[in-house]
Amino acid sequence: MSSALDSACFGLARARPHFSAARRLTTAQAVTFGLAAIVLIVATILWPPVIAALASPAFLALATLRWACLFRWRPPAVRRQPRLSDAELPVYTVLAPLHREANILKQLVRSLAALGYPRHKLDIKLVVEADDQETRRALATLALPPQFDIVVVPPALPLTKPKALNYALAFARGSLLTVFDAEDIPEPGQLRLAAETFAASPPDIVCLQARLAFYNVHENWLTRQFAIEYAVLFDLQLPMLAALGCAFPLGGTSNHFRTAALHRVGRWDPYNVTEDADLGFRLARHGYRCRMIAASTHEEANVALAIG
Repeated sequence: MSSALDSACFGLARARPHFSAARRLTTAQAVTFGLAAIVLIVATILWPPVIAALASPAFLALATLRWACLFRWRPPAVRRQPRLSDAELPVYTVLAPLHREANILKQLVRSLAALGYPRHKLDIKLVVEADDQETRRALATLALPPQFDIVVVPPALPLTKPKALNYALAFARGSLLTVFDAEDIPEPGQLRLAAETFAASPPDIVCLQARLAFYNVHENWLTRQFAIEYAVLFDLQLPMLAALGCAFPLGGTSNHFRTAALHRVGRWDPYNVTEDADLGFRLARHGYRCRMIAASTHEEANVALAIG
């Protein structure tokens, strides 16, 4: 196993085991949680009103937070950041992890090629697993612009997105870095806005989260529900938490980092299936802050309950 792959898989677990999900439950913890689950199941069957009463405060707290976002807070006016010339802009790495994405590759390449950032300062990594032959064959048929590179992740457990990101990070050239998913269509000015915001921000602001939205909002009832959920989270809830100086969970895409800070906190946790939320709070635990930026990335909402 190469040093880059070994570090991608085990770096955080070795250096900071208390921050890694690789650390399993102890026997005592497993027994305690198991007994608690049994008690909860039995109580739900025998005394459902009691369980409902105990669960109500959690639902009430979440509802109260969302109502407070809607009626008690307004986002601050967007301040125009000092514009940087092309010469002043730093090299920017874009990581796009792919897994069985052959059917959407052309859209992704078009979207990333349209980013309004100097080409010679773009470092776009299309990150593909070694055993994903379908996606690799599709990539081989594309005439990629010079700012694109393909990073092939060697086979190793765990087979997760954060492991792939950690591996690709070893080859990143940019002092700033962002992640886009295969179906993402970011606004062309998003990278330049993030770079200018970082330049005008204190050094402890190391992550900027862009807004996520759906481009097929009006397709049916289900897509509208997804759109409402995203609008509440990215237009109201996260901006309020950021304005109050609170830690908040990052989205799985369109988060922009100072690359050096990402290395300092141990990168992503390859054993955590909610690596985006984990990283947002881990940054806060290291004394860093995250902010929102007024730029959007569009995705496709599921159009049916059944997937596949």
